[in-house]
Amino acid sequence: MKKLLFTLILAPCCLMPLKAHSFDASVRGFIALDALNFEKIAGSKGASVIGIGVLDLKIFAEQDDMSAAIKLDLDGKLDRENNIFEEAYATYKGIPNVRLMLGKGVVRFQNLHWGAVENTYQDGGTVIQADNNYRKLSRKAFIAASYGGRSKGFINQFTLFGDSTENYTDQNGDKQYVTSTRRVGSTTYSTITGYKTEEVTAFNTSREFGLANKLELFTTDSLKLTFGQFYYKNRMHNKANYALDIGLNYESSTMEIWVDSLYGFSSKLPYEPYTTKAKNEYFLQVGMEYFLNEKWSLVENVEGLLIKDLQHTYAQFTENGTTYYPTTQQERKSNVTNKIKTYKIESAIKYKITKSAQITFGGLYEKKIVESNGVKGLKFVQDVRNANRDAYKLATSISFWF
Repeated sequence: MKKLLFTLILAPCCLMPLKAHSFDASVRGFIALDALNFEKIAGSKGASVIGIGVLDLKIFAEQDDMSAAIKLDLDGKLDRENNIFEEAYATYKGIPNVRLMLGKGVVRFQNLHWGAVENTYQDGGTVIQADNNYRKLSRKAFIAASYGGRSKGFINQFTLFGDSTENYTDQNGDKQYVTSTRRVGSTTYSTITGYKTEEVTAFNTSREFGLANKLELFTTDSLKLTFGQFYYKNRMHNKANYALDIGLNYESSTMEIWVDSLYGFSSKLPYEPYTTKAKNEYFLQVGMEYFLNEKWSLVENVEGLLIKDLQHTYAQFTENGTTYYPTTQQERKSNVTNKIKTYKIESAIKYKITKSAQITFGGLYEKKIVESNGVKGLKFVQDVRNANRDAYKLATSISFWF
């Protein structure tokens, strides 16, 4: 795999004719400041949120047919190895209508769009803690190729990718557990709380591989349709994950309309974070921004999630001479099926301060309805946060691009 990647990087360089080379570099960024936000979840005390909401910095460098981009995720978890680089990839554009990309970054198959005061569910925009597995696929090691352009009426991008975090295995290929002890009376038991993992800068197809495709159709100057497919297989697990995303964007001088829909199936190993044995999820987003004039606009956004989540069965077992017992939390959720409905409604007014800065005033209402093994109205469901609660948010934020 490494030989293939090096060949793809070096081949375009070797094919470039001898000529005078030009070099260009630029820095772009985005800052969103939570000037005065108030959030309240039923059953808990409301609180004001003031500070930095989003802080991204992207560095571009371009020379002839080659370019590189590095995106620093300065508001992320910087204590993890290589985590400061949300994106770091190179692009070759020497063939008409073709782009070849290699590195670490976002795998594109969704029609992601910001809401009114929060991001979409597919990019973590939730007050009540939504339970969807399919979110923006960032920080993935990938190689991608795209063909097309607006003049051709379409762009299609195909991506081969892997995760930047892999389960650690010993020399025999066996998974390594993170363990703790559980004491019941006078007896101490060993329990499993996770798998040992390692950060990697390049994925190994003998352990995992993913495929993604995104087709954008420019039917008119104003209307774009998107079709995305996703497939991922962890070689240590017997089930693959897959998803289909369909969306549209309409833009004119007076309004913008966006729609996104997704169906996804996911399954994880029993001791992975946010694990599930079989999760089916359906997502729908519909939004509109209406421009009153050059300064003011109105934004409406509605999103819904429908999830059916079957958990693994946890029981005592023995492996390599060690007997493991389930934790209390694992016993509570063992073989449980949760049906979760979550939706949010957002409204906002935007005022454009300058060409690259705006202020947003808005509000959000969000509700989660959970049924666990056929029982409704429970206020506690293991591994489902804020079950059968609602929430609201009042927001004033300032956004600035540079």
